Amino acid sequence: MLSGVSSASGGVRMPAGPVKSVRGAFSVPSLDGIRCVAVLIVFVGHGLTVPGLWPGHLGVTIFFFLSGYLITTLLRREVDRSGRIALGKFYLRRALRILPPAYITIALAVIIGAIGILPSTQNGWGIAAEFLNVTNYYMIWVNSTEGLPPETSMLWSLAVEEHFYLIFPAVLILLLRRRLNYRQIGYILVGACVLAVGWRVFLAAGDPTFYRMYIASDTRFDGLLAGAAMALLWNPALGDRAPFNVPDRVIRFWLSPVAVVTIIAASLLPNVIRLTIADSIIYVALVPLFWLVIVHPEGAVGRVLNHRVVAHIGVLSFSIYLLHRLVIALVELFLDVAPVVDGISLLVTLATAQLMYVAIEKPLGRVRRNLEARFPRTPARA
Repeated sequence: MLSGVSSASGGVRMPAGPVKSVRGAFSVPSLDGIRCVAVLIVFVGHGLTVPGLWPGHLGVTIFFFLSGYLITTLLRREVDRSGRIALGKFYLRRALRILPPAYITIALAVIIGAIGILPSTQNGWGIAAEFLNVTNYYMIWVNSTEGLPPETSMLWSLAVEEHFYLIFPAVLILLLRRRLNYRQIGYILVGACVLAVGWRVFLAAGDPTFYRMYIASDTRFDGLLAGAAMALLWNPALGDRAPFNVPDRVIRFWLSPVAVVTIIAASLLPNVIRLTIADSIIYVALVPLFWLVIVHPEGAVGRVLNHRVVAHIGVLSFSIYLLHRLVIALVELFLDVAPVVDGISLLVTLATAQLMYVAIEKPLGRVRRNLEARFPRTPARA
């Protein structure tokens, strides 16, 4: 058993209301809505209507924080319920959730490039890099997207997340075996985030390439670690108290509006600042916003995020992210009015993502649950 593990970060616990259970599945209010917002930010950033004027990178930043928060919440809940983390089951869940849709998208892009529908410089190295989830370091190596299948360079962010999923659960197990509680581990992660800022500043002093600063796992891990830190220190979905015992009304009416302004301002800063400290500012600002919409799904913002249409787009967000650039490029072959291209591309992307969800993601979800029931237990104990 993972002894010496505290299931809370201390203090007064919040009521269990923010946690929902749908058909026995654990879910956190508003997260699907946040996914919707993030993927639409990315879509507009990659669209043709406001090229270079919209901070699409902000959507990726939000995704990193959300992924770190959610994965760590699930791991923490597993420890609280069973006293262990089953690494085998964790890796199985992640592989079946992520790899099939990603591989289908890569294969589709390879075919489109091979038959000449879209311009392509794809080669074996680039294709292999995507299938092996090292797209980011391949792009750093060649300092371009040369060699990748058409319109798939955004898979660099998937590589960052996959590297996190590979390493973080094992690190968490080791820290728990040291009899550290969630609060202590959370502050260790905060310290790692601070070190990441220092690492980026150090790299920036050496005049690195844009790709080296922007897409490397070692320069972007802190987004996921920041979300993980919130999941361990101030997790409203698991009943933790507010950050530093800040009153709820202060978070709702003061910190959250300031956080929104801060995020917008930080996302518009020039690259020299954005690539070093701006994302870290955004991660800090996301904490009160996540707290607000998880604790108050009944509020004005929470109602929007939890609206069934918004939430469902969030459910489709992974497939939308994978497919949207291919769709935009294909639609652009037939139309040349930017807003029309983007509007039709959005509709086609939503329809294609829904098809991917129904044909691939939902059936694999059932397979995943069936396999988990029979999968040999490989728990990590203390």
